[in-house]
Amino acid sequence: MNEAAAADPILAVTEMAVSFNGRPILHDVSLRVWPQQIVALVGPNGSGKTTILKAISGLLRIKHGRVRFADEEIAGRDVSAIVARGMVYVPEGMSVFPDMSVLENLEVGAYLDRRKIPQKLEQVFCLFPELKSKRQTPAGALSGGEQRMVTLGRGLMAGARLLLLDDPFLGLSPKIIRRFCDTFKKLRHSGMTLVIAGQHVRRILNVADQAYLVEDGTITLAGPGPEILQHHHLQQILFGAEG
Repeated sequence: MNEAAAADPILAVTEMAVSFNGRPILHDVSLRVWPQQIVALVGPNGSGKTTILKAISGLLRIKHGRVRFADEEIAGRDVSAIVARGMVYVPEGMSVFPDMSVLENLEVGAYLDRRKIPQKLEQVFCLFPELKSKRQTPAGALSGGEQRMVTLGRGLMAGARLLLLDDPFLGLSPKIIRRFCDTFKKLRHSGMTLVIAGQHVRRILNVADQAYLVEDGTITLAGPGPEILQHHHLQQILFGAEG
């Protein structure tokens, strides 16, 4: 869905700033995410992508600025309250509980409303049928790609309307990355909104309706993902192309 198809963004970040030990980390970050969009945050290592996601999700305190999710101001709200509203952050390298079964791992994600477990399990198993066949298997015995399916599934079990995914392709094979890109498109078509940050720039931008380039804690470029991918500044910053 694009901006013209929805009157209001599901997420609106306005002039958000974050400091750590008195040192500015983010500088007046503003972005918009409309329902059923895939939005990408790309940039060099250490540019502030993860900090943006953590600040939006309530894990970091905002120095100033506004964060509105589903027409409600959430800056300063408790993380559990933000999750209950439908925003779920899946951090980079999020691990499974290795000694618990796949099913038990998924059920952990539904701690806020266990009544919806059957419905949410069906959604996860439709996306990842291999998890259904291995639901009694200890999660630690799964492949790396399957474990990533479990961590994404936990976010879905929490009832997410907006998923914030930090480097979801980390350590995955090209085949599994393509599988996840297809999964993200299916989630968007089912009504979900996704914000994806990561280093697999070409993959992420090619599936992104909207993208933001982050440099030194601020946004320096914005536009549709495929167009941003071809921009000479991004090519120079991330790929070393001569401009």
